[in-house]
Amino acid sequence: MWRLMSRPKLSAMRSRVVTRSAAALLMLMAALAASHGAGAPVPAWPAGLAAWAAGVLLWPRLDPRQRRQVGWLIGSGVLALTIAALLGVADGWLGALTQNNALLGMLVGVSFLQLVGVDGDSGRPPIGRRALWRTLAGVHLFGAVINLSAVFIMADRMAEAGRRLEAPQAALLVRAFLAAAMWSPFFAAVAVALTYAPGSTLYGVVAAGAPFALALLLLAGHRLERELGAGVAAFVGYPMHVSALWLPALLAVTVAAGRQWLPGWSALAVITVAAPSIAMLACLLRFGAADALRRTGDQAVTRLPAMSGELALFLAAAVFAAGLQSLLTVSGHWLPFAHLGALQAALVLGAMIGAALLGVHAVISISLVSAWLAPIAPDPVLLATVFSQSWAVGLAVSPLSGIHLALQGRYGLPAAELARANATYGLQAYALAVLWLAVIAAWRGVALY
Repeated sequence: MWRLMSRPKLSAMRSRVVTRSAAALLMLMAALAASHGAGAPVPAWPAGLAAWAAGVLLWPRLDPRQRRQVGWLIGSGVLALTIAALLGVADGWLGALTQNNALLGMLVGVSFLQLVGVDGDSGRPPIGRRALWRTLAGVHLFGAVINLSAVFIMADRMAEAGRRLEAPQAALLVRAFLAAAMWSPFFAAVAVALTYAPGSTLYGVVAAGAPFALALLLLAGHRLERELGAGVAAFVGYPMHVSALWLPALLAVTVAAGRQWLPGWSALAVITVAAPSIAMLACLLRFGAADALRRTGDQAVTRLPAMSGELALFLAAAVFAAGLQSLLTVSGHWLPFAHLGALQAALVLGAMIGAALLGVHAVISISLVSAWLAPIAPDPVLLATVFSQSWAVGLAVSPLSGIHLALQGRYGLPAAELARANATYGLQAYALAVLWLAVIAAWRGVALY
């Protein structure tokens, strides 16, 4: 009896050890990546080793679909790296340890912002057209900072008020949240764009993306008004208030100041350090030292291992991208165009959104396009804009995007139906994106075609 009773306990103990070890490795990875990005004499590859070690420990947490996708990416990348090495290019393997370290470090740092949460009024939720627009702005701003957690916090409150989350409410959350992919330095999409568009800067990405994000929000709101018709008067929103905007404002000021005062630091290194520092300081002031320390520790050992899917995907994408770049180096290069103008960018964006419709994650298509276009040295801001747009628009229409699957799992809304509901919005957003790419090309002195 004692032996039978001890097996579950032993299994639980092993699980706790694995979880805590993975969390420690991820924090070490973030510290090493930030140190390298800050110009310290720390090479990039140790952070990669820590990330891969954490990825191995967390592999059992992946569901079968994630394992297949990650396995396919790693297998394709390793095959390409092996072929390239046999043909004389053997230095591509290092990319598997260095490609996405800064991005992953930023995701670890930003995860601590969930300690702060989203403040809302405790009274009756707002109803009507004004509630729709307030909720749209609220989920966009807070989703830009604490990512998917903001969607769940608001969706839970909206579902509680109406007893269940309605499809129009879900559509609003998806569209507003994904629009932050155009500009938020705390959003994975911007980190991916900075990583895979060589020469791009945070200021350039924000300057090009923020106006388009505003256009997407206006489109999303007006589309929802038309879709709801007279029902907009009964729309149940989230009780957001202006005083809750201190967190996005403080983070924006901190990152801008860090980029100004620490010119030797990369943008992602500044964010990796600033995000947890602000979150822990806010906890300290709100809850006191002992409670803040406990909350921070709990966040580390619960939220960081929960990043297993993101971690595995970005590690696999690094292998895939490194292999593709090495293979293109030795096999020659073919492109249907000699430069990336606005027209070519629009065609590439359309192909990436089409891939998203088939279930291809934006990270995969971005890494592929980045390696494919590297020899023609496209304008970095134009390329980064394409990458951000593929995330903001492509994931809104993809039935297999993370946000759709999360809403399906939590609220029982079919992911495929959510994606179909965004079809018209996606077409109109793509048309806006094409026009905006022409504006960016003119701004950057790039040919229209």
